[in-house]
Amino acid sequence: MDKNFNTNLFSRNDDSNVYSLSIGDAMAGIMLILLMAFLAMFLQVQSLPNQSDEIKQLRQKLKIAENRNINQAQKYFSMKKEIYTALINEFDHDLKKWGARIDEDTLAFILENTNNGFKSGSALIPNSFSTMLDQFIPRYIKVIRNYDQYIDEIRIEGHTSSEWNNSLTGCNNKNSEPCKQAAYIKNMGLSQSRAMSVLNHILRMNSVRNNSSWIRKKITANGLSSSRLLCGKERQVCKDLKGIKENSNASRRVEFSIRTNAESKMEELLKVN
Repeated sequence: MDKNFNTNLFSRNDDSNVYSLSIGDAMAGIMLILLMAFLAMFLQVQSLPNQSDEIKQLRQKLKIAENRNINQAQKYFSMKKEIYTALINEFDHDLKKWGARIDEDTLAFILENTNNGFKSGSALIPNSFSTMLDQFIPRYIKVIRNYDQYIDEIRIEGHTSSEWNNSLTGCNNKNSEPCKQAAYIKNMGLSQSRAMSVLNHILRMNSVRNNSSWIRKKITANGLSSSRLLCGKERQVCKDLKGIKENSNASRRVEFSIRTNAESKMEELLKVN
């Protein structure tokens, strides 16, 4: 990936930093859990053949829980659709200019390297990227705050390619597993530094000073190294495009990902009282 970069390595390596399930996968999981809960209640009902009052109450409870959970599931996933639509309405005319796109399933605002990325090996924000952030951040916060009750966290995610072009101690074959691991660790530090640079820039912006408390509460910086590489002209996550070559330029990027409280709310809804 990147040349002439010296930074203290960060101990945090959070590869579980997945912002959200797709709506289809989440709904399928919810329905499976509901089915298991209902089956357990059905078996409980079957074990009470001579207790008609208890059976009637359990059946009523089962019906209420089913309707409530399905309605609430639809509500929270409709909310994600609303956030996506709001972001598109706000930024549709800017996405091409910025080299950006919004993922409908994950709500990630993806800023790829094409027009506004970091220079190779550097965590210093280029002037063009700084200008773009000054235009983007106030409007982004304004949109997101309309859904504040549904949002747990906004993650600034720094990503790199799988490359590391600077020398690595004891690494003679860059395709060997030890060299790949060394490059991954180096890029972890670089990606974290880039995410921190963006966060520092946001905190210094006069245009969002009134939101400083909210920013400190909601926005975090996370380096993901090369764990989410993008491949091919499609610029999709490589694991979904087997056999397609990595797109190194697209992989060097920053994303703003939204972690909603939908998943935790679903856990509450699935508790049958």
